[in-house]
Amino acid sequence: MGLFFGLLLTVGALIGLAWMFANMKSRQAAQSLRIILGLLGVILGAVLTLRGLPVAGVPVLTAALGLLVVALNGGPSKPANAGAHPPSAPTAMSRKEAAELLGVPLDADVEAIRSAHRDLMKKVHPDAGGSDALAAKVQQAKDVLLGS
Repeated sequence: MGLFFGLLLTVGALIGLAWMFANMKSRQAAQSLRIILGLLGVILGAVLTLRGLPVAGVPVLTAALGLLVVALNGGPSKPANAGAHPPSAPTAMSRKEAAELLGVPLDADVEAIRSAHRDLMKKVHPDAGGSDALAAKVQQAKDVLLGS
């Protein structure tokens, strides 16, 4: 009978934890999970060490304490260069530069601009082996000429 209530209590606790984590933001859930796992690791490491298994208990205890330190400091640190150089805004392009890039005259009509854009984009698109930067320039040239 005691085993049944123990299992029932464990299942209830797991359901409660699942509900709690489902209603948290992911960053908060990750920090809470680190704290819970850290505390469980400290308990397990201490029990193993006190029961005469320090070879297993000390590493578990050390890892759990490290997990708790990370959790209490607000999570893992960001890489040193994270956010150091935000992407720069595209530079302004003149109509003359846009026309030269697409290979159309300055007075080209809408259909000629779209056709030139389509043909050039087939060559410079990242899916065709081109680069994101070049495809963005071609798109910017079309936008400048069409006034979008």
